[in-house]
Amino acid sequence: MNIGILVNTHKETVFPVLIRFMSWLSEKRVAFAVNQEVKAFINDPSLHRFLKPAATLVQECDLVLSFGGDGTLLSTARLVGRIEKPILGVNIGKLGFLTEVEIGGLYPAAERLLAGHYRIEDRMVLETAHTGRTFCALNDFAIVRREAIRMIRVRVQVDDEYLQTYTADGLIIATPTGSTAYSLSASGPILTPTLQAIVINPICPHTLTMRPLVISAKQVIHIQLEPGPSAHLTADGYVETDLEPLQPITIRAASHCVKLIKLGERNFYDVLRNKLSWGEDIRKA
Repeated sequence: MNIGILVNTHKETVFPVLIRFMSWLSEKRVAFAVNQEVKAFINDPSLHRFLKPAATLVQECDLVLSFGGDGTLLSTARLVGRIEKPILGVNIGKLGFLTEVEIGGLYPAAERLLAGHYRIEDRMVLETAHTGRTFCALNDFAIVRREAIRMIRVRVQVDDEYLQTYTADGLIIATPTGSTAYSLSASGPILTPTLQAIVINPICPHTLTMRPLVISAKQVIHIQLEPGPSAHLTADGYVETDLEPLQPITIRAASHCVKLIKLGERNFYDVLRNKLSWGEDIRKA
């Protein structure tokens, strides 16, 4: 097994953990590589031979460990893209909704991984083409106003049918994975992550009866920004491109997916209870 490790270098607490883990993998004679941006933080020259450019690492490895938090895992998913290498998220952040392993359980998780005791869970990805570029999102696309006060108007069509022209601060198009991210903050529904569906969710709509809508992942969403206040399109929270009024945008399920490694120690409902603080599990009372 050849393991690639992508590390969020902005999290200082990751480096003591990473250095010990690299030494542990080396002692076990496991083939691995780490993104070369960590070099400045690793004082042991003997470990520098394991560093490679992130793009090379992703191409050569069998699976990827993402060291950071949910944002790091989203960045890893963008880098992996259509290659569909399995990803295991190791949480060194705060919430860690997408990550599978907490830092205290790293070594038991690694043992299970090396023994092949894991499964792969496919997660739907959204894609859109804009200004000659293709953008993908594991969580969501968001059309967000650029001006602080004025609302934007966004015309939405599903397949060949007109849906609505939303007057709002913005509009979120989310996957089931992203239903617990930005969309949840905007009062959207929680979807089980393997569901084949898409959430259309207005952000602070002018009319309270404009509610989130869940459609089939087989359907295609057509969007136009109406003339007026300017807006930009983000993919998984990153500002990607400005939008021009009346320029059509098409969002659909991508042909590829993100493959997340699951170790079977917790399920989605465990995550909801623990991460959202839903309260005590009365089965254990």
